Amino acid sequence: MNSEEMRIDPTIIFCNIEEQLMSTKNALDFIDRGLRDSELRGRLNRATTLAERGDVLAGEALAFSPSEFEEAFYLRLTQCQEAEQAGQLKEFKAWWDLPAQSFQPAQSFQPAQSFQPAPCGGQCAGCGA
Repeated sequence: MNSEEMRIDPTIIFCNIEEQLMSTKNALDFIDRGLRDSELRGRLNRATTLAERGDVLAGEALAFSPSEFEEAFYLRLTQCQEAEQAGQLKEFKAWWDLPAQSFQPAQSFQPAQSFQPAPCGGQCAGCGA
């Protein structure tokens, strides 16, 4: 191979990185909004399929993949300064993961419970208390 054949177009790499950062940003935005926006959580709780759940997120411009959610979750978890903040974030993740575990393609479900974050007494920025 000569050096001409090995040349990589940096614009392609930049675009791929930019797309990944954007969808990870969507997951970060979802976590931040999901912790404080009871209306968004309610609409997601009422979704009966993965497709409906995806439609809710797409309607809010919050599309992301499961791996991007995981990445965003662990990023936010490392930013928690209080155990209570970390606990609230872990509860949110458990709520988010629960329906995905029970979904089968084209199968509907009824959520066991709606997610409402535990009150932190105003110690975190997530709940706005």
